[in-house]
Formats: sequence, structure tokens, C-alpha cells
Amino acid sequence: MNLMSSLWPYVRNHLRQYVVGIAAVWLANIAVLVGPYIIGRAINALQFRTATPLGLVGLALALVATTLLSGGLTLLVRRQITVASRQIDYEVRRDIFVNLTHLSKNYFDRASTGDLMNRLTGDLTAVREMLGFSFWQVANVLTVFLSTFVVLFAISWRMALLVLIILPIMVVVLYYLARQIDLRYVKVQEQNSRISAKAQENFSGIRVVKGYAIEDREVAEYQTMNDELIRRSMHLVRVEGPLGAFMSLLMGLAYVVILIYGGGLILGVLPGHPITLGSFTQFALSLERLSWPMLAIGQITNITQRGFSSWGRLLEVLRAKPQIHDTSHTDPSLHDLEGRIELADVSVHYGQYEALSHIHLKVEPGQTIGITGPTGSGKTTLVQLIARLIDPSSGKVLLDGHDLRTIPLKTLREHIGMVPQEPFLFSETVAQNIAFGMGGKDQPEILPGISVLHSPPPASFGTEIDLDKVRQAAQIAGLADDIAALPFGYDTMLGERGVTLSGGQRQRTALARALARNPHILILDESMSAVDTETEAKILSGLRSVMGTCTVLLIGHRVSTLRHADRILVLERGRLVEQGSHEELLALGGRYADLERKQRMASSLDQEEEASEVHS
Repeated sequence: MNLMSSLWPYVRNHLRQYVVGIAAVWLANIAVLVGPYIIGRAINALQFRTATPLGLVGLALALVATTLLSGGLTLLVRRQITVASRQIDYEVRRDIFVNLTHLSKNYFDRASTGDLMNRLTGDLTAVREMLGFSFWQVANVLTVFLSTFVVLFAISWRMALLVLIILPIMVVVLYYLARQIDLRYVKVQEQNSRISAKAQENFSGIRVVKGYAIEDREVAEYQTMNDELIRRSMHLVRVEGPLGAFMSLLMGLAYVVILIYGGGLILGVLPGHPITLGSFTQFALSLERLSWPMLAIGQITNITQRGFSSWGRLLEVLRAKPQIHDTSHTDPSLHDLEGRIELADVSVHYGQYEALSHIHLKVEPGQTIGITGPTGSGKTTLVQLIARLIDPSSGKVLLDGHDLRTIPLKTLREHIGMVPQEPFLFSETVAQNIAFGMGGKDQPEILPGISVLHSPPPASFGTEIDLDKVRQAAQIAGLADDIAALPFGYDTMLGERGVTLSGGQRQRTALARALARNPHILILDESMSAVDTETEAKILSGLRSVMGTCTVLLIGHRVSTLRHADRILVLERGRLVEQGSHEELLALGGRYADLERKQRMASSLDQEEEASEVHS
């Protein structure tokens, strides 16, 4: 009932289509039952020699007319119920996608891409079939049973009761099998999700698979997972398979009983009101109308149970709530931000692990802050706090004096350009990738969660791109020369995840994408780790035109990346252990100075080796 009530908002929007469809089902089934009545009358007329040629022609035309009427009404049913199920399919898919795009980072840290794709394909198909074919056939079965039994009781209530005896048996068996189908189908879909995730990971990481020459191992693991899917599917088939055969058996028993008892009534050898041959024929033909519903009950049970099981899985995604979201404390009047950042005694905990501990920090608008420290020291966690990808466990993060929790997420992130450690590029042109975030301020807000049901589809933002801004951002990111060397320049299509570019080119494309937004806060999370020192110097030279106009947070391990920052923060085990300018930290002689000394020595050794190779 909970699943049905959660599905009702979608069905309610198409209630007219379902009502018209059900009415058409009723009329179609009544029209079909007129056929056996006409045939029965014709047989009686022939048996008692009251038939005339004109009368038989009239009965034949009436039979054709009822058949055409039934076919036309069946077509109307398809046009109503099947179309409604397709429209609901679209609406559910849209709402799931909208909700997924609004969920927080932590949800995707746990969720498998393959599992989400399987829910949007296999599970959604099962729901659509339940709302289309299964719904139609449920209405068909109910109307056929009711209208047929009215006719059967009108002809002979004794024979109708004999047929009715099989129904309790059918209900008990179906109830048991439906429960088994539910349990086993969910296990099949879970295994399908694992297989989809395995395939997605291998296709995305095909270079790693080939680089380590482990194709055979991955194929073997994939085969093992498929074998498990077959085992679970066969386990499901063992309860699905008997449904059709069981219904056929019950229908056969009904025909045997009616043939014996009805034949006895016609011959007058059994007690009861005698019936004519025409009435018996009408009864048998009307009973034949129950054949498909009896056989379809098994299929309907199967599809319906699968549909509800799949809807339960889809509902988990639809009802997922973002961990980071606007609240009643959010001030919608906040629109303009300058970039003044303050962390007041901020700590972040992941379970027992302390990622950041009691951080105090103030950054003025236009300042460039370098952040360094060993792996796992909390650098990325720090900048994620400022972008509000996570919230602090204790303390406050302030922007322009406002607690980040009071700033609308949409407003906050419109003012931030962020280049993560692992840049992601889309399978679009270079220009489209750089311009990806430029239209963010014009996008309509869609509330996350289950409240997005039946929200209008997002408006189209067009395909026009400000190429001047794109070229300027590419120039600052040191990417302009690389783009000029591509086959079609800015119109060059990139492969999946930008695989056609080198690692350094992908990083610089992501940097250009962040710069194209003209953000008030620019966060660079090791965005130059994949480029050489010469390219890094070129990028930093371009960034100097941005530094001073926006607040820049620059994470890096190279001293050459950090030395021009107004202030450098050194983190270690989640604590801020040093801060100051490049010169101040060198004079301090601490961890930063040690890092600079080691890198200078490594650079000197590299230069000596190069000189030695040239000399030799």
C-alpha cells in the first residue's frame, strides 16, 4: 500500500487516460460477449428449423459489427493506457535525474554508477510495463470475469458455480508465488546492478586494465558474476514458470467438468433445468473468454510483482535527500558576494577520523592563499568546506560575514569556480566544455527530493557560446596553443571523460572552465600537478591577471606553484601548523622551508644529470 500511494501522484496526472481506457476495456469485453450470444441464437434457429436466410445474414453482420467494435475499442485502450504509461516513464526518469543532480557529494561517494544506470533502465522498464500492459490486463481480467460470469449465471447457474469453484485454488497459489517472485526478482536486479557497475568500471578504466594486462582476469570475474545472475534468474524462473501451466490446467479442468455436466443436461440424464444446444454453445464460447484471463493472471502477477519491486528500488533514489541543502535559516536575499572568507574554530570528523582540527583562518577579498601539506593533511577538505560540498562538524565557515548555511547554495556556487584534483570533461567540443558553467546564473531552480514530482522540465539554455570569453579563459589557462593544434580547434569533439587529451590538457581545460565563469572565489585543487614546470609558469603568468580581482585558494605541492601567493598555509594531520608569505616561511625554517630545500636539491640534481648527458 505504501508503494501504491507513492506511485499515485504520477497516475493521478493521467487519471483521465486511465478512466477512458478502463471504460473502453469494459465496452470491448461486453461487445465480445455478444458474439457467443449471436452464435447461440443461430444454432438454436438451425436446431429448431426456425432460421431464414435473411435472418442468418443479419446475425452474421451483427457478429462482424461486434468484432469491429471490440477491435476499435481495444485500439482506444492502447492509445490511452499504453501512452499514459510511457508518459509516466518519462516523468519518473526526469524526476530521478533532477533529484540525482541535487544530491550531495556523499551520496555519490556511496552509490555505484552501474547500479544507478540499472535502476534508470531495467527497473524503470519494469514499472512502465506494470503501469501499461499489466494495468490494462488487470482491468481486462476483472471486466472479463465479471461480465462473463453474469452471462454464465444467466445461462445456467449450476454450471457457473462449478466453474467458480476453481477461483479459491487460483488465489491461494497466486498469493504464494507472488511473494516468492518478489524476493527472487529483487535478488536478480541486485546482481544486474553489480554486473552493470563492473562493466561501467572496466569501460571507464580500460586503459588501466590493458596497461596491467589483466583482461583475462576481468573477463573471468565478469563471467563469474554472470553465472551468479543465471543462477538467480533460474531460481526466479522456477516460480514464474509454473504460473502459465497451472492456469492452463485449471482451464482444462473447467472444460472437462462443463462438457460432462452440460452434456448431461442437454441429454436430460442429469438433474437440473435442461438447456438447448445453442445455450450450451454460448456457455462454452463465453467460458472460452476466460481462457486468456486465466492464463494472463500468471503473467500479470509476474509483471506486477516485478514492477512494485522495481518501484521500491526507484523510490529509494527519488526519496534520497541531499545532506547539504538550503534550510529555513537560508536568507534568499543574499545575492552579491565579495569573497571574504573566515573559518572560526572549524573541525571536520569522518567517524572517528579527524580530517580538520580547530582551524582559524581569515582571507580578504582578492587575496591568493596557497595551501600545502602531505597527502591526507586535509587540504581538499578545507576547500570543500568553502564550496560547501561538506559542512563542518563544529565551528563556522563565514563568507562576507554570513554563515555559509544562510547563503543559498545556488548563489554560493554561482560565485565559485572550482578545479578538482581529478578534472572531469564531457563528451562535447572543447568550447562546450570550457563554457559549461557560464550559463549557471540563468538556470531555473528546481527543488531537490520527492518534491520535484511533476515539476516542469528544465528550460533549454540554447547552444550559443561566448567564444571571446572561452578563448580568453583558454589563454589564461595556457591552453590556447594546444587547442590551435587540434584538428578542429575549439570545435574538436572530446572522447569520454576527455580521453583524447593528455592529463595536463585535461587539467588546463578544467581550469579554463572555472575561469570562464569570472568567479569571485577560485579554488584550484592541485590543478597544475600534471603539467611541467614550463607550462606551470605560463599558467601562473596568466593567473596573475586574475589574482587580485578574485579570492584564489591554490592547493599544491610545488613551491614554484605557491611562492607568489599572498599567504601560504601548511597543514599536517588536519592542523594548521604554519602560515605566512613565502619569505616568512623560509625564514621560519620549518616544514615549508624543508619542502623548499628538498625540491631545490632535486631540481639541482636533475639539472646536473641533464648537463652530464649533454656533455657525454
